[in-house]
Amino acid sequence: MKKRVAVVFGSRSVEHEVSIITAVQAMNSLDEELFEVIPLYVSKEGAWFTGEALKTMDAFRDLAGLPGKAQRVQLQPFAGKSTFVVQVPHRGFMSHATDVEPLAVDVALFCNHGTNGEDGTMQGMFELLGIPYTSAGVTGSALGMDKVFQKQLFAAAGIPVVPYVSFSRRAWRSSPDDCLRDAEQHLQFPMFVKPANLGSSVGITRATDHDTLRYALEVASHFDRKLLVEQAVVDHREVNCAVLGNDDPMPSACEEVFSSHAFLDYDAKYKVGYKTTAGSDSGPQKAEARKVPADLGDDLTHRVQELACRAFTTLDCRGVVRVDFLIDGSGAVYVNEINTIPGALSFYLWEAVGMQYRDLLTNLINLACEAFEDRRSNIVSYDVSDILRLGSKGKSGTRKV
Repeated sequence: MKKRVAVVFGSRSVEHEVSIITAVQAMNSLDEELFEVIPLYVSKEGAWFTGEALKTMDAFRDLAGLPGKAQRVQLQPFAGKSTFVVQVPHRGFMSHATDVEPLAVDVALFCNHGTNGEDGTMQGMFELLGIPYTSAGVTGSALGMDKVFQKQLFAAAGIPVVPYVSFSRRAWRSSPDDCLRDAEQHLQFPMFVKPANLGSSVGITRATDHDTLRYALEVASHFDRKLLVEQAVVDHREVNCAVLGNDDPMPSACEEVFSSHAFLDYDAKYKVGYKTTAGSDSGPQKAEARKVPADLGDDLTHRVQELACRAFTTLDCRGVVRVDFLIDGSGAVYVNEINTIPGALSFYLWEAVGMQYRDLLTNLINLACEAFEDRRSNIVSYDVSDILRLGSKGKSGTRKV
């Protein structure tokens, strides 16, 4: 029997449009013999929709007119079931506003990017609903979104990161000169200033002096309550590697990304095409040029792949992620950040090692179901009589075996 796969995308995020591209590509690549696709689109206002029209890009060219092409849905969990039900209000002749059509799904394929989707919020909701989903869990997703927590954990695990400082938005607004002084005392120009909890290079500015640093921090403060300032790696190479799995992750091929921009901003990532040495130009519009596999040599390739897998396990990730690296002129490798729901799920990095996009999606769904069954093996209810009985057999608070 086919699994009903809810492809979840959109949501209230500055990466909303990128999420749509990822989802439409995925919906048109899933194995039709194994899966039935159920689009679940979340609008920028937070409304949920489904419908066949949402499987094509045409439906999203006019977001204001989208409600006329799709059906509103409401999510409703049912006790004792491992699936949830989408309530679809009927709008046909002689229908009533309270009429609903139940539509169960078996697993969710997350194609959300950024806040309210990739950051643990959607994951938490699906945990409560009891639905398997293709993503890191609540903890891994939240850590994967927060660049400051990432760096703290990576450094504690011995994973190399560039020097950095961070501030709260409140600290910046109340004492901007102190924040500027702290950054300039600990770091050297040029620096990169980022909102801690965004992706796709939104809100990121390269600072080359005191005035541009002040401007960059002000820009970042409009996107998040936590601000990150990083030491720039001069004359660097940008390399990415994806990782797939649950407890035993495996790395993809590596890619090197090139750009004529000072750094890969939103326009450079998504508004220009790219060419690869493996595959066609039909993938996500993500960079001006890239080489897959990257010309790193065996030792450096293995170093990047090993660090990618260590980053994956350090944040307790699941499914597929992409880890972004910076390599300086001496060959030192730094983990820049991790993306727990990468754009187009980084399918092109897997195609370079012989895994087609359709097979990647099938693997992701199987991994989601495996992780779900693992979570279901946890004890979530404990009879108080058992606790009292154990306590009566020995000293209070102990258990004799």
